[in-house]
Amino acid sequence: MRTPCAIAACALVGAAVALVLAGCDGRTRPAEPSPDGLLLKPMPPQGDDRQARLYQVRIVRLWHRLRPDAPAEDVWRLLGTTSVPHEKRALWQANDLRLGEGGQMAAERLNELLAETADRTCQVSQLAVRENFDFVVTLGALRPALDIVWADAGGRLGGCHFDEASARFRMVCRRSQTDPGVVCIAMAPEIAHGKQRMRYVRTEHGYTQRMMPDIVQVPDLEAEVSLPPGRILLIGGRRSSDVSVGGAFLFEQRGPDTWQETLIVTAQPVTGPPAPTGGRPPTTE
Repeated sequence: MRTPCAIAACALVGAAVALVLAGCDGRTRPAEPSPDGLLLKPMPPQGDDRQARLYQVRIVRLWHRLRPDAPAEDVWRLLGTTSVPHEKRALWQANDLRLGEGGQMAAERLNELLAETADRTCQVSQLAVRENFDFVVTLGALRPALDIVWADAGGRLGGCHFDEASARFRMVCRRSQTDPGVVCIAMAPEIAHGKQRMRYVRTEHGYTQRMMPDIVQVPDLEAEVSLPPGRILLIGGRRSSDVSVGGAFLFEQRGPDTWQETLIVTAQPVTGPPAPTGGRPPTTE
C-alpha cells in the first residue's frame, strides 16, 4: 500500500504541468499569505528579554555544478538521520528536500572535497541571534517569476505562481529542554514575493514598521532539529521536478549547466554577559 507521501511524490511532475499551463485556477490549491509572515511561531522568551540566550550561527551556502561526483553528494553518504520524526522526513523527501546531520568525519570530508573541486562557490556568514527570535536565510537571488508545487501532510497537492519572488528558510534557535548543550533549530521554507509595503514586524524590544514583501510559508514543512555540540546540519534538495519545493528552492540554471545549493549550518550558545539594555546582539557577516 502506498503512503500519502509516496503518492504525492509521484504526482508532483503531473501537477507541475498543470500549474505551468493553468496557473492557480483551482486545479492546485493556492497558497494563503500569512497575516504576519510567520506560521512557524517562536516560543515567547521566559522572563526578561535581556536574559535570553544568544546563539552563534554559522551558515555556509555551497553552490556546485550538478554532477554525480559533486562535493556535497559524497558527504550525504556520511550523514546520519536527524531528530526530525520519520513522517516529517518522508514529507520533506516527497517535496524533494532532505536533511542530514554529521560529525567531525563529515566535516573533514566536506573540507577535502571543497579543496579538490574547482566548479563550486562558497559563501560563509556568521551571525549572533537571540533565542526564540526568527532570522531568514535567503536562497539564491530575486527571481522574476517562481512556479512551485508542494505536497502537504495529507498527500494533497498545492501550488502557485509568484512574481518577483525569493525562496528562503525562516529559522529560530532555542535551547533544548533536556540537554543544555543542544541547540534546537526550527525551520520552515517560505516564499517572499511581490512589491514591498509597510508592515509590522517583531523586534527584540517590541514591534516596528518595515518595508516587506508578501510572505507565503509552504504548509506542513516546518521542522525542528536538535543539534548537539560539534555537529553540522545539511539542508539540500533533489530534483524530480523543476517546480517541486526542493527543485525550485535549491537548483538554478546557469547557461547550459544546472547548479545546486546546499546549506551547512552550525550553532552554539554564546557564553558571556547578556546584551546591554537597548542594544543589539553583535552581528558579523
